[in-house]
Amino acid sequence: MTVKREMDKNYDALKLANQLCFPLYACSREIVKKYNPHLDGIGLTYTQYIVMLVMVEDGQISVKRRG
Repeated sequence: MTVKREMDKNYDALKLANQLCFPLYACSREIVKKYNPHLDGIGLTYTQYIVMLVMVEDGQISVKRRG
């Protein structure tokens, strides 16, 4: 019975409701949705916008460092 209980405990840890990554992912998508109407007007994706912010803040940086 102990092995089954251990397996159940491991399975519970994998349930989506117990994962931090999913609510963070959902929150991130909602934030991007808020930005998109503004960014569409200037022809940028959210990722491109973030890169532009880094370039403005850091000036000239290599592609490797930018990544």
